[in-house]
Amino acid sequence: MRGAWRIAVAAILIAGGFTNGARAQDWPPRQTTIVIGFGPGSAADLLARVVAEAMQRKHGRPFIVENKAGAGGNVSVDQVVRGPLDGSVLLASIFAPIIINPLTMEGVKYDPWKQLVPLTVMGTTPSVLVASKKLGVKSMAEFRQLLKANPGKYSYSSVGVGTIGHLSMEMLADQVGSKMVHVPFRSTPDSLNAVVRGDVDVATVALGIVAPQLEAGELVPLAITSAKRWPTFPNIPTVAEAGIPDMPVDAWCALFAPAGVPQPILDKLTAELRAVIAQPDVQEKIVRVFYNPSGNSPAEFAEILRKERELWPPILRKLDLLIKK
Repeated sequence: MRGAWRIAVAAILIAGGFTNGARAQDWPPRQTTIVIGFGPGSAADLLARVVAEAMQRKHGRPFIVENKAGAGGNVSVDQVVRGPLDGSVLLASIFAPIIINPLTMEGVKYDPWKQLVPLTVMGTTPSVLVASKKLGVKSMAEFRQLLKANPGKYSYSSVGVGTIGHLSMEMLADQVGSKMVHVPFRSTPDSLNAVVRGDVDVATVALGIVAPQLEAGELVPLAITSAKRWPTFPNIPTVAEAGIPDMPVDAWCALFAPAGVPQPILDKLTAELRAVIAQPDVQEKIVRVFYNPSGNSPAEFAEILRKERELWPPILRKLDLLIKK
């Protein structure tokens, strides 16, 4: 009996070893799904589709972007951490569902530090603080004067608590010593259109999304959240030039795998993603959707996450956004 047990265990281990080896050799699977927590047309969605299209073209197998909007991106993370561990399901995410939501939202069921593996940053992008033309301001100085004189009167839109659009406006109001009304929307286009219509006064929106409205003159740009002025919009001052030194700057959009994917698959997957992002034609497309290409290593990305994990809690505490645990 004991000998039979040992033979059975050995058979299981050998089978497992061969299975893991086959998984690594057979990647990519018949179809890879990149799940993203925001609606079609968002800046992160555009970037994910550029990378997915390039991967599909290179490997000749489908790479599908699946939009799972809801709860500020949490729905997408929940889906991925419960997904298969063969590299067939990945997460494309901005920083909020990874860094901010677990600190500010009740009922977050996942632990990003234990249930996700960072692969690579696809790209980074600035946002633009824009105002409705109905508001009647032409500069950040004028807008700050309105805020200071009328606490609680003016509104801003975002795609949820903890997003750049939310935090940047709260930080601005805090610096001015005023208050604003937060109006969250389900998607970035909905959030932006509310400002265009004048239903909401201002918003901080990714440059890639708001560029058409800026070119058409439908909105008033007040500042761009990057260290330098953007080449195609040189007349928009940076947040530092506009007197807002503590406003968040370029935001990343990155790819993650669920924890538990075998290391050989992670290594191959990451190498293929980085190679695709480094291709000149892909970099050109990434810039075209107003991102700066990245393609950094998992270790470099993990260091970015570590620094942000230390950076944000004090800021959230100051804004009284940390949940009580």
